[in-house]
Amino acid sequence: MDFNLDSLKKLPLKMKALIVFVICLLLGYFYYMSFFGEILAKQKALDTKLTQMQQQIAEKEKVVAQLDRYIREVNSLRESFKLALLKLPNAREIAGLLASVVLAGEEAGVNFLLFEPKPPEPKAQEAKPGAAPPKPADAKGSPAKTAVPDKFYDEIPIKVQLVGSFHNTVSFYAKVAKLPRIVNVEEIVMGDAKDIKGKGWVVRTSCTVKTYMFVDKKP
Repeated sequence: MDFNLDSLKKLPLKMKALIVFVICLLLGYFYYMSFFGEILAKQKALDTKLTQMQQQIAEKEKVVAQLDRYIREVNSLRESFKLALLKLPNAREIAGLLASVVLAGEEAGVNFLLFEPKPPEPKAQEAKPGAAPPKPADAKGSPAKTAVPDKFYDEIPIKVQLVGSFHNTVSFYAKVAKLPRIVNVEEIVMGDAKDIKGKGWVVRTSCTVKTYMFVDKKP
Protein backbone atom coordinates (compact mmCIF):
# COMPACT_ATOMS: atom_id res chain seq x y z
CA MET A 1 0.00 0.00 0.00
CA ASP A 2 1.37 3.42 -1.03
CA PHE A 3 1.78 5.90 1.83
CA ASN A 4 1.93 9.56 0.83
CA LEU A 5 1.01 12.97 2.17
CA ASP A 6 -2.57 12.69 0.96
CA SER A 7 -3.00 9.43 2.80
CA LEU A 8 -1.58 11.07 5.96
CA LYS A 9 -4.09 13.87 5.65
CA LYS A 10 -6.95 11.39 5.44
CA LEU A 11 -5.97 9.67 8.69
CA PRO A 12 -8.04 10.29 11.82
CA LEU A 13 -6.86 12.90 14.29
CA LYS A 14 -6.02 10.31 16.93
CA MET A 15 -3.87 8.41 14.51
CA LYS A 16 -2.05 11.59 13.51
CA ALA A 17 -1.39 12.40 17.16
CA LEU A 18 -0.11 8.87 17.77
CA ILE A 19 2.26 9.15 14.82
CA VAL A 20 3.57 12.51 16.05
CA PHE A 21 4.05 11.03 19.54
CA VAL A 22 6.00 8.05 18.19
CA ILE A 23 8.18 10.36 16.09
CA CYS A 24 8.93 12.55 19.13
CA LEU A 25 9.68 9.47 21.19
CA LEU A 26 12.13 8.19 18.59
CA LEU A 27 13.80 11.60 18.31
CA GLY A 28 14.14 11.78 22.10
CA TYR A 29 15.61 8.27 22.22
CA PHE A 30 18.19 9.05 19.51
CA TYR A 31 19.07 12.34 21.25
CA TYR A 32 19.55 10.53 24.55
CA MET A 33 21.70 7.85 22.96
CA SER A 34 23.76 10.36 20.98
CA PHE A 35 24.30 13.20 23.44
CA PHE A 36 22.74 12.87 26.86
CA GLY A 37 23.92 9.30 27.45
CA GLU A 38 27.52 10.28 26.73
CA ILE A 39 27.24 13.21 29.14
CA LEU A 40 25.90 10.91 31.89
CA ALA A 41 28.74 8.44 31.29
CA LYS A 42 31.31 11.24 31.58
CA GLN A 43 29.66 12.54 34.73
CA LYS A 44 29.70 9.06 36.26
CA ALA A 45 33.39 8.66 35.40
CA LEU A 46 34.15 12.08 36.91
CA ASP A 47 32.22 11.20 40.06
CA THR A 48 34.23 7.99 40.42
CA LYS A 49 37.50 9.87 39.90
CA LEU A 50 36.44 12.53 42.40
CA THR A 51 35.68 9.86 45.01
CA GLN A 52 39.09 8.25 44.45
CA MET A 53 40.85 11.62 44.74
CA GLN A 54 38.99 12.40 47.97
CA GLN A 55 40.08 9.04 49.38
CA GLN A 56 43.68 9.72 48.37
CA ILE A 57 43.53 13.18 49.96
CA ALA A 58 42.16 11.71 53.19
CA GLU A 59 44.92 9.08 53.25
CA LYS A 60 47.62 11.68 52.60
CA GLU A 61 46.20 13.91 55.32
CA LYS A 62 46.53 10.98 57.74
CA VAL A 63 50.14 10.45 56.61
CA VAL A 64 50.91 14.14 57.09
CA ALA A 65 49.37 14.08 60.57
CA GLN A 66 51.44 11.01 61.48
CA LEU A 67 54.55 12.60 59.96
CA ASP A 68 54.14 15.66 62.16
CA ARG A 69 53.78 13.40 65.21
CA TYR A 70 56.87 11.40 64.21
CA ILE A 71 58.86 14.61 63.73
CA ARG A 72 57.88 15.78 67.21
CA GLU A 73 58.84 12.40 68.67
CA VAL A 74 62.21 12.44 66.87
CA ASN A 75 62.92 15.96 68.12
CA SER A 76 61.97 14.89 71.65
CA LEU A 77 64.28 11.87 71.40
CA ARG A 78 67.10 14.08 70.16
CA GLU A 79 66.68 16.37 73.15
CA SER A 80 66.63 13.37 75.50
CA PHE A 81 69.75 12.03 73.78
CA LYS A 82 71.52 15.36 74.29
CA LEU A 83 70.60 15.34 77.97
CA ALA A 84 71.82 11.75 78.29
CA LEU A 85 75.14 12.70 76.68
CA LEU A 86 75.56 15.45 79.28
CA LYS A 87 75.34 12.76 81.97
CA LEU A 88 77.90 10.50 80.30
CA PRO A 89 81.45 11.28 81.41
CA ASN A 90 84.35 11.04 79.00
CA ALA A 91 87.58 9.18 79.69
CA ARG A 92 89.16 12.13 81.51
CA GLU A 93 86.22 12.45 83.91
CA ILE A 94 86.04 8.81 84.99
CA ALA A 95 88.64 9.21 87.77
CA GLY A 96 86.70 12.13 89.24
CA LEU A 97 83.46 10.15 89.04
CA LEU A 98 85.00 7.20 90.90
CA ALA A 99 86.25 9.60 93.55
CA SER A 100 82.70 10.94 93.87
CA VAL A 101 81.40 7.41 94.50
CA VAL A 102 84.02 6.89 97.24
CA LEU A 103 83.16 10.25 98.75
CA ALA A 104 79.46 9.31 98.76
CA GLY A 105 80.35 6.21 100.77
CA GLU A 106 82.38 8.19 103.27
CA GLU A 107 79.58 10.72 103.72
CA ALA A 108 77.07 7.89 104.21
CA GLY A 109 79.26 6.34 106.91
CA VAL A 110 80.16 3.02 105.23
CA ASN A 111 83.60 1.44 104.97
CA PHE A 112 84.84 0.00 101.69
CA LEU A 113 86.36 -3.47 101.85
CA LEU A 114 86.73 -3.66 98.07
CA PHE A 115 86.54 -1.00 95.36
CA GLU A 116 87.75 -2.55 92.11
CA PRO A 117 86.95 -0.86 88.78
CA LYS A 118 86.88 -3.27 85.86
CA PRO A 119 87.87 -2.41 82.28
CA PRO A 120 85.05 -1.76 79.81
CA GLU A 121 83.49 -4.79 78.18
CA PRO A 122 85.15 -5.57 74.82
CA LYS A 123 83.21 -4.59 71.73
CA ALA A 124 82.26 -6.93 68.95
CA GLN A 125 85.13 -7.32 66.52
CA GLU A 126 84.69 -5.48 63.26
CA ALA A 127 85.39 -7.17 59.95
CA LYS A 128 88.84 -6.29 58.63
CA PRO A 129 89.43 -5.42 54.96
CA GLY A 130 90.17 -8.55 52.95
CA ALA A 131 88.84 -10.86 55.68
CA ALA A 132 86.65 -13.79 54.79
CA PRO A 133 82.90 -13.06 54.85
CA PRO A 134 80.84 -14.48 57.75
CA LYS A 135 79.78 -18.08 57.42
CA PRO A 136 76.22 -18.65 56.20
CA ALA A 137 73.67 -20.70 58.06
CA ASP A 138 74.68 -24.34 58.55
CA ALA A 139 72.87 -27.35 57.20
CA LYS A 140 70.69 -27.59 60.33
CA GLY A 141 69.20 -24.20 59.57
CA SER A 142 70.89 -22.16 62.30
CA PRO A 143 70.77 -18.49 61.31
CA ALA A 144 74.01 -16.61 60.72
CA LYS A 145 75.03 -14.10 63.39
CA THR A 146 74.03 -10.55 62.62
CA ALA A 147 76.45 -7.67 63.04
CA VAL A 148 76.05 -5.74 66.30
CA PRO A 149 76.13 -1.95 65.82
CA ASP A 150 78.80 -0.04 67.74
CA LYS A 151 77.62 1.66 70.92
CA PHE A 152 78.34 5.28 71.67
CA TYR A 153 79.24 4.43 75.28
CA ASP A 154 81.24 1.89 77.29
CA GLU A 155 80.04 0.23 80.48
CA ILE A 156 82.49 0.44 83.37
CA PRO A 157 81.61 -1.96 86.20
CA ILE A 158 83.05 -1.51 89.68
CA LYS A 159 83.08 -4.42 92.12
CA VAL A 160 82.28 -3.06 95.57
CA GLN A 161 82.20 -4.62 99.03
CA LEU A 162 81.27 -2.40 101.94
CA VAL A 163 80.28 -2.69 105.57
CA GLY A 164 78.04 -0.44 107.61
CA SER A 165 74.64 -0.20 109.20
CA PHE A 166 71.57 -0.85 107.10
CA HIS A 167 70.63 2.83 107.25
CA ASN A 168 74.12 3.94 106.19
CA THR A 169 74.17 1.42 103.32
CA VAL A 170 70.83 2.65 102.00
CA SER A 171 72.06 6.24 102.37
CA PHE A 172 75.10 5.37 100.24
CA TYR A 173 72.86 4.04 97.47
CA ALA A 174 70.71 7.17 97.64
CA LYS A 175 73.76 9.46 97.35
CA VAL A 176 75.05 7.47 94.36
CA ALA A 177 71.66 7.83 92.67
CA LYS A 178 71.85 11.62 93.08
CA LEU A 179 75.24 11.97 91.38
CA PRO A 180 75.12 14.21 88.28
CA ARG A 181 76.38 11.35 86.11
CA ILE A 182 74.57 8.11 85.29
CA VAL A 183 75.52 5.53 87.92
CA ASN A 184 73.56 2.33 88.53
CA VAL A 185 73.88 -0.14 91.39
CA GLU A 186 73.28 -3.77 90.45
CA GLU A 187 73.71 -7.29 91.85
CA ILE A 188 73.21 -6.24 95.46
CA VAL A 189 73.87 -9.05 97.96
CA MET A 190 73.49 -8.25 101.67
CA GLY A 191 74.73 -10.61 104.36
CA ASP A 192 73.32 -11.15 107.83
CA ALA A 193 73.50 -8.25 110.24
CA LYS A 194 76.03 -8.63 113.06
CA ASP A 195 76.22 -6.81 116.36
CA ILE A 196 79.75 -5.44 116.62
CA LYS A 197 80.82 -3.85 119.85
CA GLY A 198 81.17 -0.13 119.54
CA LYS A 199 79.56 -0.05 116.07
CA GLY A 200 76.17 -1.60 116.63
CA TRP A 201 74.43 -3.74 114.07
CA VAL A 202 76.33 -3.73 110.77
CA VAL A 203 75.83 -5.61 107.54
CA ARG A 204 78.29 -6.59 104.84
CA THR A 205 77.12 -5.84 101.32
CA SER A 206 78.55 -6.63 97.89
CA CYS A 207 77.31 -5.04 94.69
CA THR A 208 78.32 -3.83 91.26
CA VAL A 209 78.38 -0.08 90.70
CA LYS A 210 78.12 0.49 86.98
CA THR A 211 78.78 3.77 85.21
CA TYR A 212 78.97 4.64 81.52
CA MET A 213 81.67 6.44 79.57
CA PHE A 214 81.00 8.34 76.37
CA VAL A 215 82.98 7.03 73.39
CA ASP A 216 83.92 9.72 70.90
CA LYS A 217 83.83 8.09 67.47
CA LYS A 218 86.27 9.74 65.12
CA PRO A 219 86.00 9.22 61.34
